[in-house]
Amino acid sequence: MPSPFPPSTSSPGTGTVKISLRPPDQPVFEVLSFSYPLKLVVSAPHNLHHASPNTEVSATNLLYPSSVPLLFLLTYGGGLVSGDQIHLSISLAPTTRLTIATQGSTKIFRPSLPHDVSCPAQSASLTRQDLRVDIAANAALWLGPDPCQPFASSRYAQTQIFEVDVKGGGSLGLVDWVCEGRSARGEKWKFEGWRGRNEVWDVSACANDNGEAKNGKRKRLVLRDILILSAPDIASRVDGLGIFGTIILIGPLFSPLAKFFTDEFKILPRIGARDWNVHQTSNSQDASGGRFPTDEERQETWRKHRQEREKKEGVLWTAAHVRGALVVKFGAREVEGAKVWLREMLRQEGSLEKQFGSGALMCVK
Repeated sequence: MPSPFPPSTSSPGTGTVKISLRPPDQPVFEVLSFSYPLKLVVSAPHNLHHASPNTEVSATNLLYPSSVPLLFLLTYGGGLVSGDQIHLSISLAPTTRLTIATQGSTKIFRPSLPHDVSCPAQSASLTRQDLRVDIAANAALWLGPDPCQPFASSRYAQTQIFEVDVKGGGSLGLVDWVCEGRSARGEKWKFEGWRGRNEVWDVSACANDNGEAKNGKRKRLVLRDILILSAPDIASRVDGLGIFGTIILIGPLFSPLAKFFTDEFKILPRIGARDWNVHQTSNSQDASGGRFPTDEERQETWRKHRQEREKKEGVLWTAAHVRGALVVKFGAREVEGAKVWLREMLRQEGSLEKQFGSGALMCVK
């Protein structure tokens, strides 16, 4: 007997998200579709009417919506099995925002067939996830998933491409990190391979660029960041670290956070240099006496404690500007140490939670 339902037109693992602005300032999901093994769940939005816009952002006269939707990117069973293919497309209309989070680490399960492990070139054993995002003028995205957790013998490839109208005020912030695996079971970088690629393109109108034309505009590559971890013996090449991560920030909405990372990196103690911060901190504390400390003194005390934790947890990090974007690279001996460091940095600066809600910090809880 033929099925009374029309055949499905979607491919497995595909998803589409389009957010538009309903006048005057209400963001709505114009399109929200997904198919197994991908699952998208919308949670309560962050209301911006009850939050004071960041002063540095307000100075640029940016428009902002009434709320920021929170979208959870999930998979059935909490992970991806060998051969799963995820393809997600997201489009943010002008003056919209979106926060994307997960409810836990994305687990990459190992192949079930022995010959998949012995034949790395066999595409059937490769787990793949592709994300493409269009960010229009004055729109913003925060992508904050939990760390990826590849199991022993697994193979994973990830590509994330972001097209941002930078000159129109589009903003992008993301954290992308991968850990050593199931450390409780003795897995220390035992997977076959992990490959991640992040690309940020500026699709603002640029007459002098030679990029590919798109909707009357030209694309310009801002940055391409690639991390490749391949067997054998990955553990011997990571110097005892249990997690690697990348933070990318671009656009006016993330400029205060980017400035915070840059300023903190500039005053980190350097090898062979005198640590002037210790001397200044002690003088400041002595001078305060019994009075309440100033904001500068509280900031210096927080910085000293943070640097002590970084040393204890084996946290290493660096920051660099690349064509208007800030790229932060970090690593730590354990996942929890990296989460604590990132949580303290984001909360101390404060603009991310104010502009995107508490859901933006779920990845560091």
